[in-house]
Amino acid sequence: MRLGHGFIMSGPGLAEVLKGYRVVELSHVLEEGMPRPQVPFGHIPWKSYERGDAFNTFMVLVFEHAGTHVDAPVHLGAVDGPGLDGIPAEAWMGELVVLGFRGKGEGEAVTVEEVRGWEAEHGEIGEGAVVLLDFGWAERWTAEHGVEDQPYHGDNPGLSEEAAAYLVERGVKLVGGDVPTIDVGSDPVEPAHRALLPRGVLVLENAVNLGELPPRGAFFVGLPLRIRDGTGCPVRAVAFVPEG
Repeated sequence: MRLGHGFIMSGPGLAEVLKGYRVVELSHVLEEGMPRPQVPFGHIPWKSYERGDAFNTFMVLVFEHAGTHVDAPVHLGAVDGPGLDGIPAEAWMGELVVLGFRGKGEGEAVTVEEVRGWEAEHGEIGEGAVVLLDFGWAERWTAEHGVEDQPYHGDNPGLSEEAAAYLVERGVKLVGGDVPTIDVGSDPVEPAHRALLPRGVLVLENAVNLGELPPRGAFFVGLPLRIRDGTGCPVRAVAFVPEG
């Protein structure tokens, strides 16, 4: 099982390097009423200055896989893999490649041939890369609809099992997209998850703003909380995009 690839920076300090980058937000806001698959998000008042407390605080009730979140290998049943506490921080960051598939319709899968076609145009996907798929699906995200009326949780496009296996062969560390599941939404078997997670390739789901990213050249960071035996966690994911 492969979990992350280290990286070494030499030359100018990090602060100096980052001056040449802009930050793109890749996470949706966690809030009541947002599209959700199971347990709702709750932001529950705990202490309040208006009620005589010295501080304002809330209790947060949140599903591990709510909003923009990551999946650890242990998320998949029968996988002998680590939870979030067993995954090194560097596994959640890396050089980013963004594959644009906004032409995909509901229930359609990205094929191996399409991934190779992207590589023919933009260059091979390298070992240790973070691969995000831009379907334009994030435009359906809204916190204004009820559970029975959620256009976001429809039959989303996704990654085929063969394409997922190809990315594993390429040695990528994380695969994700702007969809509620990296698999085609109508497939209960979730073959892409089964191709990725048992081999230590992490998953990011429900990303946003992927259309603002270049195909290559950005750097991804999406750190989850270090939860003991955690199967997943909402993240504040960002991309550092070179200016100019």
